[in-house]
Amino acid sequence: MKPLQTLAITEALRAQLSADNLLAINSHGQEVLHGLDFDESQLLVDCSEQQPTDPSTRERCAQLVIKHERARLRIATVDDERNAAKF
Repeated sequence: MKPLQTLAITEALRAQLSADNLLAINSHGQEVLHGLDFDESQLLVDCSEQQPTDPSTRERCAQLVIKHERARLRIATVDDERNAAKF
């Protein structure tokens, strides 16, 4: 079994992201943001901590925000449908 590969973030940020249900563990045993792979997750976290000066990196981060939010919406929709089916 592979050891968990965690994102390079503070424990406070990890706790916040976990509390907001934004983190997941992928099939490779890596901590990721929903909808993103490990490298994308780390880049997005890095961008949120310090705005990149390079325009192409800023654009990539904006794309990752959209990709992450779409994944979160899919998860929320599935959860809502499951809960609705119970009633």
